[in-house]
Amino acid sequence: MSERTSTTLGEIAEIISGSTPKSNISDYWNGDIAWATPTDLSKLENKEIITTARLLTQQGLESCSAKLLPPNSVLFSSRAPIGHVAINKVAMATNQGFKSFIPDTKKVDHNYLYYWLKSKKDYLQHLGRGATFKEVSKQIVASIPITLPSLDEQRRIAKILDKINSIDQKIARR
Repeated sequence: MSERTSTTLGEIAEIISGSTPKSNISDYWNGDIAWATPTDLSKLENKEIITTARLLTQQGLESCSAKLLPPNSVLFSSRAPIGHVAINKVAMATNQGFKSFIPDTKKVDHNYLYYWLKSKKDYLQHLGRGATFKEVSKQIVASIPITLPSLDEQRRIAKILDKINSIDQKIARR
């Protein structure tokens, strides 16, 4: 049996909150920076996101607190709804409906983290707080416990889950 490490999400990844530039300033929009919303994730057929419906300019990105997430970050919608997950294959920013993860590659594999978050969707939704709509705060996300197998074991598990998902997608298409 492989050794496992108990930790928290905040210890294995930098957690980045998204933001939205003012929508009425045209200089902020229609640039070349992908800007993800939960709707973009809801339309994905697999775990990877490459394009988004809306694009920011550099000026738009700099006008708000959004940060550019490097490729292989794990995007997690933390409100409206809680629980959509994807891996970005190009640098992109997100709106305020996200708490995204830049994984510490010495501790966690991004594919494993993706599947772990997907498997915990009900639990993560239960952690949401708020009257108008539920949201999981950055503080709550950072404190969520996770037990990790070795990196080699994480990669092995993620590859198996990739194969299962590929088969599931083929079946769904038929």
